[in-house]
Amino acid sequence: MTTQVYNMVGTTGRKCTCTLGDNSWLGHWALAAGVTLASKKLVKCAAKYCASYSEVGAHVKEIGHQVTPWIVPFCQHHNKRPSSQYITLKPGYTMVACAAHDCT
Repeated sequence: MTTQVYNMVGTTGRKCTCTLGDNSWLGHWALAAGVTLASKKLVKCAAKYCASYSEVGAHVKEIGHQVTPWIVPFCQHHNKRPSSQYITLKPGYTMVACAAHDCT
């Protein structure tokens, strides 16, 4: 099963407040997904058919859900796509909640 998401606009100013990790959204995703911080730079972009490595933890919302923001690893190309274009994720990627109370 694949998941389709939209990039969320207006989230550039949001900061991760995790006390463990590097305070980046990619680090936030890695901690919650159980990926070691040393290997997070070896994670491929979650966009289906993309072979690039992830550079950021992108804020996305799942199609069909109004407000729930999630974090997934994206390359810059997919992170900068217009929010009006949905992106299909590769199967098996963990979508991580990004609310402040989810930071550890």
